[in-house]
Amino acid sequence: MTLNNINDVYFYLYIKDDIYMNKAVELLNLWAHYEEENPKADLAQFCQAYLVSQQPKTSLATFWQSPIPPDKASLLIKLIGRISKLHTLQALAAFKEFGLNSFDEFLYLSSVAYMDNPKKTDVISAHFNELSSGLLILERLKKSGLTLEEGDALDKRTKRLRITNQGQKQLESCYQKLNEVNQLCLKGLDEDQVELVIQLLQPVEAFLAEYWLAAKMK
Repeated sequence: MTLNNINDVYFYLYIKDDIYMNKAVELLNLWAHYEEENPKADLAQFCQAYLVSQQPKTSLATFWQSPIPPDKASLLIKLIGRISKLHTLQALAAFKEFGLNSFDEFLYLSSVAYMDNPKKTDVISAHFNELSSGLLILERLKKSGLTLEEGDALDKRTKRLRITNQGQKQLESCYQKLNEVNQLCLKGLDEDQVELVIQLLQPVEAFLAEYWLAAKMK
């Protein structure tokens, strides 16, 4: 059964046992109030708003020593940036023993491993780096013995990339360490919350990636 509004739910509960009413009255009242203020909103939007309202409020001043952004969009972007920075610092500390000196080196090595004999430009474009910066990263991986360059059968000017056995072993070790870092960084979130964040942010990443690539082509 699809429940589209508050009246549908009241009718559904009316034909069920009274026990449902005892558990749902508070939630229904919240929904009714939300629907009055947001007449165009659907059930999914109400659920998201309700979940947000149940989270404990954190005083930003307790962990930010810089100005708090004036609007929610800026606040979200700053949060994402700080989380990414702190995650990278933790990951780099874990990667040190495997000879990787930047998170980009890990990302590039992973791309070489799981893309099908990619060209250098394929790997660089996948990570939104400038050509010069990307070439330096790839050169470091090659000098470390983690990747190899091979000629292209159809174009002698093109170099294809392949991960070495040593590179594959180090990459697998890095993934094990990274899993520990990920668990640490997302310790306060359960699996459902992580899934919700993925669903919300994945379309944003897809749009920005497409926008960046289109702008680069121009």
